[in-house]
Amino acid sequence: MSACLLSMTGFGRGIAEAGERRLVVEIRSLNARGSDIKVRGRDLDIPATVETEIVRAIRARVVRGSVAITIREEGVQAPEALIDLAVVRQAHAVLETLRRELGLAQPVDLDTVAAFLAGPASRHVRRDEMAWEEVRPAVEHALQEMQAMRAREGAALVADLRQRLDRLRVLAEDLAHAAAGLPTRAARKLEERLASVAASAVAVDPSRLAQEVAMLAEKLDVAEEVVRLRTHLHHLGELLSDAAPEAAGRKIDFLVQEIGREINTIGSKVQDAPIAALVVEGKVELEKLREQAQNIE
Repeated sequence: MSACLLSMTGFGRGIAEAGERRLVVEIRSLNARGSDIKVRGRDLDIPATVETEIVRAIRARVVRGSVAITIREEGVQAPEALIDLAVVRQAHAVLETLRRELGLAQPVDLDTVAAFLAGPASRHVRRDEMAWEEVRPAVEHALQEMQAMRAREGAALVADLRQRLDRLRVLAEDLAHAAAGLPTRAARKLEERLASVAASAVAVDPSRLAQEVAMLAEKLDVAEEVVRLRTHLHHLGELLSDAAPEAAGRKIDFLVQEIGREINTIGSKVQDAPIAALVVEGKVELEKLREQAQNIE
C-alpha cells in the first residue's frame, strides 16, 4: 500500500495529567474539500495562545479535511481531596450576605453552596489558566491515534481504488479495440446503402463516395480520446503507487474528472451499440472510484 495516501476520516484520544488536572483531548476528522479546524472546550475557556498552538499542530499533519478538537477536564483525585475550603467559605459568605439583603429567614446550607459552585457562575472562577505545555501531550497522542486510523483506512481505500483502476484500464483497451474497426464498419454500411440506391438506377459518384467515407471515418475517429484516456489512467496509477506524493487527493479528483471527460466524449462521438455499452460500464466504474476517492486527503 502507499504510505502517503491517507483517509480524511479518523479519530484519536489523548490524556494529559498535571497535578489535580486531567485533560482529555479528542480529535475527529471528516472528509471536506478544504481545511476546517475547530477547537472546542467543554466547560473550559481555552486561551487563544493554546488554541493557536493546537491549530498549528493539526495543520502540520492534516492538509485537508474537517477537524474538530474537543477538550474537557477531569479530576484525578478523590472528590474530598478536590474541595477548596477557601472557595466554599467565600461562596457561603456571599450567599449569606445576599440572604440577609433579601430578608430571607432560612440560613444558607451546604446544599445551597454546592449548587451555587456547580452552576454556570462558578465556571468563571478558574484555579489556573490552561497552558500549551500542559495540554500538548494529550494533543500529540490524540493526533498519533487519528493518523494511525487515517492510514489504515487510507490503505483500504487505495486497495479498492486500484481494483477499480484495473477495471477501467481493461475497459479502455476494449474501447480502443472496438473503436479501431468502427470506421471500416461504418463505411461498409454506407456502401451497402449506396449500393441499394445504385440498384434503383440512380448513379453514384465514386469520388463523392470516397469523400463521404473519409469524412465519416474522421468523424468516428476517437484515437486521440483513447490516448488521453490511457494517459490519465497511467497518471492515476502513479498517484496510487507506493511512490505517491503526500496529500494527492486533489490530483486524484482532477484525474477522475478528466477520465470522465474522455469517456463522455467517446460516447458522444460514436453511435455504436457495443461501444455505448462499454461507455456506460466505464461511467459506472468511474463513479464508484470517484466516491471512494472523495475521502483521500
